[in-house]
Amino acid sequence: MNKNKFRFNLLIIFILIKTHALVGQVIYGTNNYIEYHTGTLPIIISVPHGGLVAPAGIPNRTCNNPTNGTDTNTIELAKQIDSSFLRMTGCRPHIIYCNLRRTKIDCNRNIADGACGNAEAEIAWTEFHQFIETAQQTAQAAYDNKAIYFDLHGHGHIMQRLELGYVLTGAQLALSDNVLNTPEYIGQSSIQNLVSQNVNGYTHAQLLRGDFALGTLLAQSGYPSVPSQQTPNPGPLNPYFNGGYNTANYTCYTPGNTINGFQLECNFMNVRDTPGHRRAFADTLVSVLLTFLEHHHELSVAHCGISSQESVPEAKSPTVHPTFLDGNTPIQISGADLSGKVFRIFAITGQLITSGKVKPDNTIGVNSVFSTGMYVLVVDNGQRRFAWKLFKGS
Repeated sequence: MNKNKFRFNLLIIFILIKTHALVGQVIYGTNNYIEYHTGTLPIIISVPHGGLVAPAGIPNRTCNNPTNGTDTNTIELAKQIDSSFLRMTGCRPHIIYCNLRRTKIDCNRNIADGACGNAEAEIAWTEFHQFIETAQQTAQAAYDNKAIYFDLHGHGHIMQRLELGYVLTGAQLALSDNVLNTPEYIGQSSIQNLVSQNVNGYTHAQLLRGDFALGTLLAQSGYPSVPSQQTPNPGPLNPYFNGGYNTANYTCYTPGNTINGFQLECNFMNVRDTPGHRRAFADTLVSVLLTFLEHHHELSVAHCGISSQESVPEAKSPTVHPTFLDGNTPIQISGADLSGKVFRIFAITGQLITSGKVKPDNTIGVNSVFSTGMYVLVVDNGQRRFAWKLFKGS
């Protein structure tokens, strides 16, 4: 897919999520290798290493001594986290999945190492990362820069505990609180913006391993974690994943990105191994994240309370009728004069089906042939873009 076309399609997706036209929908990348599950919560999750699809057309990665192991059951765990959020809040997080096996692509590496020069893999890599960007823009805009991002992984280390990676090494976490609270180390952290944002004035070290640190809350709930108040650092001889490409590039560790985030490395036993354990852990993680948001940001998302403020009262929002396409009946726009403005109708995949100008009587002719499925009508009045879902029955 042409990169400029894909970026335009992402813009359409961003608009539709903002207008709630795509909430809860799944957007598929080329060949369904990448999935973006749209949400309304200030939570963005990426899952780069759980895929099992291994097309013969993409050669196995051999460049730069690659790591090719699958993070077992991380896609299944992310789906359970999604279900837990929906059950506990009535809302969904944004989740981006890579369905390709890690032997074919690594979406937690730069494109050169992750795709090894294969054009098909490069397309999937690009879609994965641009979906993350779209999700982050959407969540940050809706929640006043209070969104949280995490990259979900599974580790095979002997110690069965969660590893939270803030881009700080294990040796750095072994430093004193006073040292971790200096600008030098705050500036190397993927939660550095939270140091200035949190409403209670917690220090950097407190946010890493204090009373209301994520690791501490998880450990208190029965899931040993590092760093935490219980385990402030991994120890000098213990392996520890401190965060990779995604954590560095999609958090405030990178200048210009305002999102606080981390890499979540999940142990296998009692977390990823069985459906029952995945559900129990997902429920705990969701509860902890909701507590974290409320305590540090005074942000409650029960029943999508914050995101509902984005809704525009029906009387002030333009409407269209009918929303079911039959190929003959014109679409009538009510509530705003959009005559003469350019309209476009896209397939849900982003393909432009037809375009033109709204007629003087504020209607749109739809004499194109539409296949069964969902479409998106977009009209730009020069100040604002409006988007509506359209349907074509069988």
